[in-house]
Amino acid sequence: MSGSAGQTTQESPGSVQNLFPPEPRVGAAKKKAKVKKQKITLFDRLLRFSLKYCYKPSRILASRLPELRNDIAKSNLYISAEGLISISMLFTFISVPLVILGMFVLASTGLGIFAIGLPFLLVVPIFLMLNLPKISAQSRAAALENELPYVVGYITVLAGGGISPFVTIKRLSKADTIFPAAAKEARRILLDIEIFGMDAISALEKATNTNPNKLFSDFIGGYVAVLKTGGNALSYLEAKLKEIFSYTEGKMKRGSEFIGTMAEAYIIVTVVMGISLTILWSTQSLLGGITTGGVGGLGGGGGSLNPSLIVLFSVIFVPVISIIFIVVLGSAQTREPFGFDKPFYVLLACLPIIPLCYFVPFGLPQYTRLGIGLALASTPAAIIQWKYMKQKTAVESKLANFLRDISEVRKTGLAPEKTIEQLAGRNYSGLTDHIKKISSQLSWGTPMRTVLQNFGAVVKSWLTRAMAFLLLEVVDVGGGSTKMFTDLADFTERNALLQQERRAMVKPYIMIPYIGAIMVVATTAMMLYFVNPPGLAAAGVPALASPTLVKSATNILLMCSFIQAWIMGIVAGKMGEESAADGFKHATLLVVISLVTVYVSFYLINHLSI
Repeated sequence: MSGSAGQTTQESPGSVQNLFPPEPRVGAAKKKAKVKKQKITLFDRLLRFSLKYCYKPSRILASRLPELRNDIAKSNLYISAEGLISISMLFTFISVPLVILGMFVLASTGLGIFAIGLPFLLVVPIFLMLNLPKISAQSRAAALENELPYVVGYITVLAGGGISPFVTIKRLSKADTIFPAAAKEARRILLDIEIFGMDAISALEKATNTNPNKLFSDFIGGYVAVLKTGGNALSYLEAKLKEIFSYTEGKMKRGSEFIGTMAEAYIIVTVVMGISLTILWSTQSLLGGITTGGVGGLGGGGGSLNPSLIVLFSVIFVPVISIIFIVVLGSAQTREPFGFDKPFYVLLACLPIIPLCYFVPFGLPQYTRLGIGLALASTPAAIIQWKYMKQKTAVESKLANFLRDISEVRKTGLAPEKTIEQLAGRNYSGLTDHIKKISSQLSWGTPMRTVLQNFGAVVKSWLTRAMAFLLLEVVDVGGGSTKMFTDLADFTERNALLQQERRAMVKPYIMIPYIGAIMVVATTAMMLYFVNPPGLAAAGVPALASPTLVKSATNILLMCSFIQAWIMGIVAGKMGEESAADGFKHATLLVVISLVTVYVSFYLINHLSI
């Protein structure tokens, strides 16, 4: 067939190939084949190599693991069960000489007891590869669940306009800029329809079996059943939309309870351990002797203790634990498909400010310079995130009111374009300027689709963009009937209430890192006070530690406390506002509060007497 196709191309009049003799055509064919060969990725080469040598055993294992194919079908992996097993076996074979070498090295260095456990590492590649589809399926399900309420609302809007399921799937497959996960699922269904020749109902039935998100699978399954029996699909979709909102509300409440438990655990791990280590380190260092950069202890015997323990806790342990907590919290929180990453890049660009402030002498103590550097590094990112959230909140707060007003004005019989022009003079907070711009463009004769697409490209709120997308679909499929605008307004209003409840439930947890950071700094100041109370010298009692030693310990302890406070502020933003970027302002405030606490404490200590 390919040969006849090529012949037809050559004989067609005006064809470009007819202008060249046979030899250049052969050269072009070789060049084309070479280009195709270059497109093979490294993973494809690795897969081909592993299948070449491990196909037979991998086929036997795949036949004994029937669930593996189902897991792969529910994941985002595009690989066969035999291919996945063959790659894991290849990595296992590669690991054998490395394990043998490691056992020999450990045995020769007198650590033969540890060499016994090295052979168990050979099962790690197989274990990881076999669990990779489940991990990918969980990621696919989570991404879809965050979009599900809006996707069901979108399908309900199209069904209300009389759009068929097939056209709905095609429209949804092109909504990458709003619903990336749902658009990917729609393209999977379209692949079965347009490539494998399945009808829309059968393709939807297949999606219920291969989709890892149970809520979405149940929704599609019920939708297919209604379409098969000839029931009222619109009524089912509206009922399912309410059910999904109730599920989302319950999920938010469960997430808030989980955040509370994690906040308590975080305080125990960071604050309680931090205070305990501070007391232990201070006691052993100031009373037992310390060696820090040549600074001796009391000189009266006792061991010496390096400050690496408290430094490792603050610089390594606390950041690692905080990152783990942020990742775990993120898995329990609802996330928008698109985020605002600019504050993170700004923070990375500003990180050199920290060593600059620390190493450049300003006539200030080391801990003060470090605190100032930490605060200055996070301030620009905090300002950018604050402005973004201010604009986002201002736009979203009046979105439901705007859609409600559209539904009311539409009852007078005005067209959707004229309705928006009538509402341009009202106050909708941060949404007002955008509505005025939309009204002006519509009055100039710009099509509604172009206007709303421009609006979606300018506004930074994903929720507002999603509502604008739904509004456009309402106008496209149904001419913007009053009922459809009312349903859209109800949908937006309920979503806004859910977001307000979510923020109210998690808001108290912001204070937990504040209390913890202040406790760490206050404990450090009190420890330094009790080691060398100001009244000892006046009473003729010798000091427990030399002033040089106390100064060195003060720098170490307070610098570690400021680092912990800065990191805990970022965690506070993730706990209370569901974004680590919102934690930059808390990090700045916590460092500033810690600096103020230190200087106030030292002022009070210097004016106390026994």
